[in-house]
Amino acid sequence: MKALVYLGSGKQALQERPKPQLTDPTDAIVRVTQTTICGTDLHILRGDVPTCQPGRILGHEGVGVIAT
Repeated sequence: MKALVYLGSGKQALQERPKPQLTDPTDAIVRVTQTTICGTDLHILRGDVPTCQPGRILGHEGVGVIAT
């Protein structure tokens, strides 16, 4: 699956990442139909959040359908 990944201040890439797996009985996998980044993600992309390490997947504002 594709993910927007933070690579450092001002750097990002669309990368292939593994599909999620169910690990606990209360887990659900959601097939995302729409998503976007938010204001916090914009601060991360500018390098304004020093605690955010490269490799973080951005875009947590999602809408979807429970697939599993």
